[in-house]
Amino acid sequence: MPLSKVALDRQTELFSTNQRSNLEDMYQRQDSIALEDDARQSLEQAVQFSWACQQLDGHWVAPVSADATFTAQYVMFKYAMPGLSLEEDCVVAIRKWLFADQNEDGSWGLAPGLSGNLSTTIEAYLALKILGVPASHPSMKRACEFILSQGGVPRARFFTRFFLATFGLYPWSAIPQMPAELILMPTWVPLNVYVLSSWARSALIPILIVRHHEPVYPLPNGRSPENDFLDELWLDPSDKNVPFAPPLWDLFWGKDRDAIQGLFVAGDKLLNKLGGLKRGPQRWLARQRCIAWILEHQEETGDWAGTFPGTHGSVWALLLEGFPPQHKVVRLGLEALERLVIVDAKGQWLQSTVSPCWDTALMANALCDAGSSGDPRLNQATQWLRDRQLTGGHGDWRIYGPNHAGGWSFQYRNTFYPDVDDTAVVVMALVKQSPSAITSDCVLNGVEWILAMQNRDGGWGAFDINNDARWLHKIPFSDMDSLVDPSTSDVTGRMLECFGLLLADQKGACLPGPFEHRLRVAAKGALKFLLREQESEGVAAGSWWGRWGSNYNYGTANVLRGLELWCHDNPEVTRAATHAIRWLRQRQNPDGGWGETLLSYADPCLAGQGESTSAHTSWAVDSLLRYLPCSDPAIIGGIQWLISNQTIKSEYGEGMSWRADLYVGTGFPNLLYLGYPYYHHLFAIQALSRYLKCSAYQESQEMVASGTDIAETTKSESTQ
Repeated sequence: MPLSKVALDRQTELFSTNQRSNLEDMYQRQDSIALEDDARQSLEQAVQFSWACQQLDGHWVAPVSADATFTAQYVMFKYAMPGLSLEEDCVVAIRKWLFADQNEDGSWGLAPGLSGNLSTTIEAYLALKILGVPASHPSMKRACEFILSQGGVPRARFFTRFFLATFGLYPWSAIPQMPAELILMPTWVPLNVYVLSSWARSALIPILIVRHHEPVYPLPNGRSPENDFLDELWLDPSDKNVPFAPPLWDLFWGKDRDAIQGLFVAGDKLLNKLGGLKRGPQRWLARQRCIAWILEHQEETGDWAGTFPGTHGSVWALLLEGFPPQHKVVRLGLEALERLVIVDAKGQWLQSTVSPCWDTALMANALCDAGSSGDPRLNQATQWLRDRQLTGGHGDWRIYGPNHAGGWSFQYRNTFYPDVDDTAVVVMALVKQSPSAITSDCVLNGVEWILAMQNRDGGWGAFDINNDARWLHKIPFSDMDSLVDPSTSDVTGRMLECFGLLLADQKGACLPGPFEHRLRVAAKGALKFLLREQESEGVAAGSWWGRWGSNYNYGTANVLRGLELWCHDNPEVTRAATHAIRWLRQRQNPDGGWGETLLSYADPCLAGQGESTSAHTSWAVDSLLRYLPCSDPAIIGGIQWLISNQTIKSEYGEGMSWRADLYVGTGFPNLLYLGYPYYHHLFAIQALSRYLKCSAYQESQEMVASGTDIAETTKSESTQ
């Protein structure tokens, strides 16, 4: 029966609509295939770059950059210590680097792109004057103007004052007391050295010795308790005895009164009246205990905690106590200090620490995700990691934590301070590289140690257990808010991510039953902690604060990866993840990437805002892909950004990477930021790898669905 004109027109319209829909689907599919091809090529280039950077023994390590203070303090130390000096070529190279690091306004900042920091600028200025740069130099004049505009030397932080005092540039009477007797306090006393964070402990105990001696070293203009070498940096150099703490009246009765801080300041004033307890019979014992502690905590390689502050301070204390430069422990310490020196195209500078275990564990994880788990070079890397598991009988975590070893530390050798973040990443790398490793003693000991380090609030800190005595920040010499190591969302999220991997099917390998139960119990406490910690107000609402990476982006991404396994049967966790996903999507930049300024630590209104970086974009994409389809516009925008911004060619061979000069690592919020070059590289490998795997999975699901549709259509047509 012939069709009517109306029916024919309707059929034509339907055909045209279907044709357009099919064409749109085809074009979208072509775009998807093109993006996948580009992502695959980008991933291959990144993997090649990784192999080109691998060390001969299988590990990875990149220089850890920071602000100018470490280089400046190195200059002060080498200049002040008898028997030490800087070679002329070092002087030239350090000058070059310091000037290259200077901002246009004459200041030095805490990180590239940040405005000037007063204390950093003062220390860099002093180092350059020691290196022979006159105050009349144009760059020095700009620095001086910046310092004076910020209030001058009296506004500097505690440690800057402390270093100035050792050259007679600040009166010791204006430096808070630091009685060496602190080392004598038993561990059951609320205030003892072990209630301090690991990093504060390793830096502070040597400084107790320096504070006892109150040295005054000569400068190019001579030695004097009231040296005028930096008088140009004072608004009023006639009276330098400027107190560090607020007046007691303000602390007890003022608008911003703080009784705890007031008690500490009152105690400091009393100690001052008593001469700092220097002449008491207990001081000799306290000094002996400090030196014994320092000697006990030196690694075989000569360093302390693998950091500049620990090593620099310990050598300094030993020299003041009469150890000659030729003594073995001093000689090894000086060699360790020199290993932190980097010489590159910008000049000579000092690392605050080194990151080989961290870099290697993260890179191994990324390469496993990229499908390289069977590569012999990765076998070599994981063996390098296994060899560095801490199984010895000492370590500061044992004072309040488990008498059990099994963790990994950040540096080459740091047997006293393993951290749970490193340990979780190493465990994940070992299991990804070889699923059967999940039942190995190496992995099980690592998991046992992580479980034992969980805090009573359900979360994890980095190095110690229940290290949360925040009242310590009221101590007069603590103006950095970094004396404790409490639970943080980013570390806790990483633990849950590790647990999720361990509880997943590992090709037939699985944890022993008791471990599985313990992981689930620990996860319950961790989830409660994270639900409490999620931001609920302002621009950051829905996100998590990041302690060790910048900032809300890092914290939120870490937590979202950790929540993946636990969303299925917990409505509260699902809601929290939904809010976090919405927050991340809202923070995406117009160029498709993500970024976050380090200023968000001081101003939460800047949460998730900043120039796009490879690290931030990769953190966001990798976490979102666990909840969103790979066709989601946010995912596509992030992947396109990563592909188009992979512009850095390898210096060692084939491969490409991403711009790595922006700092996204955090040492201490608002005080110390760190540049980890591999962050911008290896996290991009993980994001690209997950995108390609999700794309392949989505395609397979679409093929199954398409096959069903075809079968249904064929069946329908055959019955007509």
